[in-house]
Amino acid sequence: MAKFLTCSEDTIRDITPKEVWNIIRGDKKEAYLLVDVRTPQEYEEERLPGARLIPLHKLDQRYGEIDRKKKIITYCRSGRRSMGGAILLCNKGFQELYNMYGGIMNWSYEKIKGPPEEAEKFFKDVKEIKDLLLFALQMEKTSQNFYLQVSEVAEERETADLLNKLSRAEEKHAEHLYVKLKDIWPEIPPLEKIKESEFMEGAVSLPQSLLGVEKNPPQGKMDILEIALEKECKAFDLYERMAVRVEPPLNGFFRSLSEQERGHIDELSRLI
Repeated sequence: MAKFLTCSEDTIRDITPKEVWNIIRGDKKEAYLLVDVRTPQEYEEERLPGARLIPLHKLDQRYGEIDRKKKIITYCRSGRRSMGGAILLCNKGFQELYNMYGGIMNWSYEKIKGPPEEAEKFFKDVKEIKDLLLFALQMEKTSQNFYLQVSEVAEERETADLLNKLSRAEEKHAEHLYVKLKDIWPEIPPLEKIKESEFMEGAVSLPQSLLGVEKNPPQGKMDILEIALEKECKAFDLYERMAVRVEPPLNGFFRSLSEQERGHIDELSRLI
């Protein structure tokens, strides 16, 4: 990869939304960091999965929060503010910088909406790995139930089959978490005795999601994939932000969960 010798628009590389989406899907080594330089209001309205908010007017004071070992992708509404952010970081000594050309205006993939704190509040009082694993396990079971219930209203056989496949994937994920949990909590009740949460992965409300499906039943495979992709992106986004906020060893736990959700995003994206 070329070295960045001067700080100008010629030495900071442009990157397309499609390339950024592929990075979100497949950055298994966590080599990239996505930085949103817009305002908090814009970030709440819509953002890219896993993006960290550092508004442009605060970047000069907060650049120390950014890991210099990572490749940095900046983005904004159109690509103009984010180019300014990339130039600022270049002047601070950051080496590998990319600007998402066209900004979120040209983003045609999954987005996250709503205040980030809304999802994080479910974890704020949880301190032990056992409790975190249990909550994650309950959310996986809830997601499994969601796909099963939606399959009952699916009109096409292909759609119902896809939903059942997604449900089985969540079931396997829950079983995997249960094995991990049993290692640190030998007295854990049997898996079938553990109650579901009201929330699916990413702290997505099950009742609200089912109500949405009831009002607008999925019409085919694409609708189902979009519903699933939205849920997995929210889960990935939540776990990524929590990994930044908590101390070891809890950050490693959240990082492993976000990596698994990234894998789900990649699998679903291939089917679209």
